[in-house]
Amino acid sequence: MAYITSSHVGTERASSGIVQAISEFVSAWMEASAAYAAYSALSTKSNAQLAARGLRRQDLARSALDLPALMRE
Repeated sequence: MAYITSSHVGTERASSGIVQAISEFVSAWMEASAAYAAYSALSTKSNAQLAARGLRRQDLARSALDLPALMRE
């Protein structure tokens, strides 16, 4: 019985590791998707189009990545 118990504990740890790896993969996927959204938004607009709206490329990137706006001088 001791063998079965220790084997079972090892299986729990392996399952936990797999769940953690999947969680990290999903998190990285979400961050990559946000970065791609920022790239797509930036690549379709010219500097003049952004300036007409009072925006800069940094503003679009921060917005797409859900980062707070920077203070302007």
